[in-house]
Amino acid sequence: MTKYNQAFKQQVVDFYFTNHESLSITRKHFNLPPETVRQWIVQFKHSGSSGLAVRHHKQTYSPEFKFNVVQSVLLGQFSGRGAALHFGLSSSKMISQWLKLFEKQGINGLLSKSKGRQTMKPKYPKMPPKPKNRLEELELENLRLRAENDFLKKLDEIIKREDRKRQKPSKP
Repeated sequence: MTKYNQAFKQQVVDFYFTNHESLSITRKHFNLPPETVRQWIVQFKHSGSSGLAVRHHKQTYSPEFKFNVVQSVLLGQFSGRGAALHFGLSSSKMISQWLKLFEKQGINGLLSKSKGRQTMKPKYPKMPPKPKNRLEELELENLRLRAENDFLKKLDEIIKREDRKRQKPSKP
């Protein structure tokens, strides 16, 4: 969800124009960062009130669209901010990310990735669910005891091997 709605952005831009286009007065009055106010003003000048519209869902872009944006910046047709305005993007930060991906991975960097964070696979198997009845409880205890027994056997084997290494007489 966005921090500011379209009505608030419009109020800030209107205040800016009614106060002799003073950025410092506007940002102080609304307690906003100067870059935010600047961006809203530029968006308003370029697209009018629709430039201040809030998008209610995350926009996804095709690799072709991303490539066109990146190419326009690389060929010098637009700056990052200019491309954001021209192509109707909310900020130039996204374009910066696309440029970095394109420089590192080429066109493959612009291909859509799966959404969200990748889940990490657990290193160890999950614990079985809590037993629901006495039989399941006994089976779980049996499983735990088997694992403990296997562990102790392995530990005993390691200890015996270490003892043999220590007791082995060195050859003269």
